[in-house]
Amino acid sequence: MLAHNFVADAILNNPDQINAQMADRQSFGIIALDSHAQVKIFNAAEARLSGLSVTEVLGRNFFTEVAPCTASRLFRGRFRQGIQEGSLDAHFYYTFTYRIRPISAHVHMFYDMRKSPLFFIFIDRIIQLYEDLG
Repeated sequence: MLAHNFVADAILNNPDQINAQMADRQSFGIIALDSHAQVKIFNAAEARLSGLSVTEVLGRNFFTEVAPCTASRLFRGRFRQGIQEGSLDAHFYYTFTYRIRPISAHVHMFYDMRKSPLFFIFIDRIIQLYEDLG
């Protein structure tokens, strides 16, 4: 079980108000995808944590072009389930391994088609798994 919900209720209750400027004011990663998994929002915190720039990920497919390490049943499978069902509110830990050193994160996937057409991935508690001994 995960310790806490790091996303404020005000954000979860009003996902239609999340835009790039609002997302950039948050201290945790925010990625918003459309129903085809194209990245529509990639905030500054996520750019800093992932090492990927906003310009190189916007408009790209998250699961095949941005973070192929997430093209798994655990991650992409939940996205597909949420899109199919019209809602999702799931927390889990995930280890990201693509283009960066492996890091473990608390992931909160959130989608409510009644409130926003975008599917949100919130990322917090980044833990680097391997120390640079160089």
